[in-house]
Amino acid sequence: MEKTVKKYPYFVAVRDGRVEGYCYAGAFVGRAAYDWCCELSIYLDREAVGLGIGRLLYGVMEAALLKMGIVSLFACVGVPSPADEYLTDNSLSFHRHMGFAAVGEFKACGRKFGRWYDMVWMEKRIAPRREDQPPVMPYKRELPWK
Repeated sequence: MEKTVKKYPYFVAVRDGRVEGYCYAGAFVGRAAYDWCCELSIYLDREAVGLGIGRLLYGVMEAALLKMGIVSLFACVGVPSPADEYLTDNSLSFHRHMGFAAVGEFKACGRKFGRWYDMVWMEKRIAPRREDQPPVMPYKRELPWK
């Protein structure tokens, strides 16, 4: 978290005093040529799925990244084949609903819960690319009560 917030936003959704989910952005690839792109991660409590919390988190995230000068968003989505008790295709469906499109697929490249999972890279462009692209600015935390 400390490393992330030095440059990128990190948002947490709290409802009735309980953390329901969080999302954060990070470097895509990690080299200067790719500064205008970032990778997003989102996690929701199982009981928070379908309540609009993910849509809210990603909406706030996208607005913050636009202000920074980010052009493209990427998400690495774990995909079960077949679905199991640990992983469903909810994340893939969510990202499609949020405007992401699949741009790559890797077979059996991630291992957790004692099994192999596929991964799909997804992309969403949020701003036009320019020949005179200004540099990305680090995220400036804006407190809601100010």
